[in-house]
Amino acid sequence: MGIRVEKDDAIAWVTIDRPEKRNAVNVEIHEALRALWPRLEEDEGVRVVVLTGSGDSFCAGADVRSFLPYLKERIAAGEDPGDFCGITHRALAKPLVAAINGPALGGGLELALAADLRLAAGHATFGLPEVSLGAIAGAGGITRLPRVIPEAVARDMILTGRTIDARRAYEVGLVSDVVPLAKLRETVRAVARQIAENSPRAVALSRSVLNKTDGMALADALAVERTAFRASTTTEDFMIGTASFATATKPAFTGR
Repeated sequence: MGIRVEKDDAIAWVTIDRPEKRNAVNVEIHEALRALWPRLEEDEGVRVVVLTGSGDSFCAGADVRSFLPYLKERIAAGEDPGDFCGITHRALAKPLVAAINGPALGGGLELALAADLRLAAGHATFGLPEVSLGAIAGAGGITRLPRVIPEAVARDMILTGRTIDARRAYEVGLVSDVVPLAKLRETVRAVARQIAENSPRAVALSRSVLNKTDGMALADALAVERTAFRASTTTEDFMIGTASFATATKPAFTGR
């Protein structure tokens, strides 16, 4: 069905598997991913989700020949699905890491922007070429990109459709690390495992504060953060973590 799911300890690796089309998303992949996220959220054995592509391409966006006609028909019928692959207009309940193993273009970049963290292979490129097709980056590209990188760079990418390479993506803060493709999985796995070993409740509360306070005035954001901090001190994970620190032992967090 165009996607593969592998479990690695507490990490779920989700791979868009259509390498012959640079992992461009067709209707089947779109629907498969939309159905997958709720299942991963309910899986208590999964603490972190990694999204990547097959081969040496992350995702070339929506398949122009198949997905765009489908989307145009849906919109004409007043049935806009309202998202791309079920993830661009919602926050996954668990941390999402994008392992960008090659070009992330159009909808592919929008999928990456929906992740909490982005790590890239050295040959990866990033762009929103929709304007060259008479469309706009309407699955989070226009709204999210200026919140992640400097507005001047985002406007250039959005209005010209030009791409940037992995080095530039790191310089402007689009990705947190750039490594050779051969080391990408190992590097992402190490980051994901570090997240998974932390308190699920503390990670969830931290993500909630990050998401709620984006664009908020500092005083209001500090109030949201403090409310979440108070909530964190009432959790079982807080008791486990502080007790483990006192005894110099590794905490076994329960997520409660």
